[in-house]
Formats: sequence, structure tokens, C-alpha cells
Amino acid sequence: MQGLIFVTWEKFLAERFGPSLLNSYRGAIGETAATAPLATHVYDDETLLLGVQMASRLTGLSTNMLLREYGRFFMLNALTNHLCSYLLSRVKSGRELLLVMRDAHAQMRRTPDALTPPIFGYEALSTNANDFALLYDSSRKLCPVLYGAVEGAAERYNEQVTIIERTCMRRGAAMCRFEIAFRPRQLRQPPQLETREQRQHRQQKQKLADMVLAVLPAKEGITLLELQKVLQGSYFGVPLRPSTLLEALQHLQFVGLAASTSMRPGQDMMTRRYWRAPTS
Repeated sequence: MQGLIFVTWEKFLAERFGPSLLNSYRGAIGETAATAPLATHVYDDETLLLGVQMASRLTGLSTNMLLREYGRFFMLNALTNHLCSYLLSRVKSGRELLLVMRDAHAQMRRTPDALTPPIFGYEALSTNANDFALLYDSSRKLCPVLYGAVEGAAERYNEQVTIIERTCMRRGAAMCRFEIAFRPRQLRQPPQLETREQRQHRQQKQKLADMVLAVLPAKEGITLLELQKVLQGSYFGVPLRPSTLLEALQHLQFVGLAASTSMRPGQDMMTRRYWRAPTS
């Protein structure tokens, strides 16, 4: 499971219940500063599932409630907004966001990081494109996270959403089936996700990420410094810092469009190699 899930899970616990609860949680699962999760790493599913059970004991809330609240939080928190900005910046509605999630999860399966994201399917329910059935299939059976994520997607784009879970893997079904209807919300202003300056800055980062993706080799890989030489001077005619390129590479990795040797022993920022992940 992608490290971003673990990092945002702990961020959720801290913001929802306070730093004292997070410290108790970390002590209960035996987490230290050295073993704290990193967004760029991949971790065993069981680690998160055990963590959810421990959080349930500490908070007195059911695992279903915690996972649903976390799913909503994942869609709205600043860290996800930053690290997944390559795709989020292209989305204008809750429906579009769920479609992008499907494509991104399918793409992650093509990377060499041993990720096994859930499988999503979609079925139209009417002539209105915002009415559809969302099909979820995953051995983790984390459908409450998906329920909350749909709620978060609606809130993100100032929409109302109706969700009916017709079948559930947790109740013995072969897959979960959610019937979803998005509608615009008229009574209040949408949340201000970014200022004009922030939007311009994001668009510049988007352009850089597109340029990086265009020059990444399909195999063998390229180091950060080699990539810097390839792109030097082509990005608005100014020098490119390695940290700026690294951020663009990470954004591409979080949506499965780029892969790296980061999980191999002995790799550091300078020796790590990057390449374009296959898209079919």
C-alpha cells in the first residue's frame, strides 16, 4: 500500500483527535521516529489494518466510522492536494475525480512497486452523467474509505451527493456497488482551495511535470542530475533546481506515471533512476 495512505492516516488522527491521541497510537503500534511512515515508500496492508483496529480501541469509534471519516479527510487535506496535484488540477467535479481515481489506480498496477490498488468499475444509471454506479473490488475490503472519499469529492467541488450502497464485500457480496448521484450545491460559496497566485504556481508545476514526463525514458532510467541536464534552460528559461525536479517526479509517481529504483537497497537521491511507467 502506498505510503501516502499511512502518512495521511496519521495526519487524520492528529487533526481529528489531537496530538496526544496520535502519540498514544504510535506508542501502541510500536512506531518510532525511525519507523515513521514516508509518503514515497510502500508498506504492507496489514500494518494499516492493525493500526485502524488500534485507533478504534483508543477512540471508542467503530472501524467503519474511522475509515469513512478518513476517506473524506483524504480527499480534502492539504498533503493529498499537494502530492496528487498532477491529477487533481485537471478535475472540476466530484464525478470527474472518481473517474480519475479509477484511471490512476489502474495505472499504479503497471509500476514495479508491488502496489495492488482496488479495482473500480462504473455503470450509467440514467441519461444524467452524474448518476452512476461505482463498483469496488479489493481484498482489503476498505469500502468505508471509498464511501467517505465520495463524500469528500462532493465537498471539494461544492456539490451534494446521494450514496446508496446496494451490495458490500463486508457482508459477503462479490464486490461493493454504490449508486451515486452528484448535484450542484447552490446555497453557499464553494470552498476557496487556492488563491490566484497559488493557481498560477500550480499551473507552472503542472507544465514542468508534463515536460519531465515527456523526456523520461521508457526503460533503463535516468538520474536526477541527468534529467536536470536534459531540461536545463527549457523551463521558462531559468535554471532548474534538483529539488524542483524531484517534486515533479514525485507527483508523477503518486499517480503511477513514473517509476524509480527507490525501493532498491543503497539508493539515495543522486543515484536513484527514474523512467516512464507503461500506460497499457
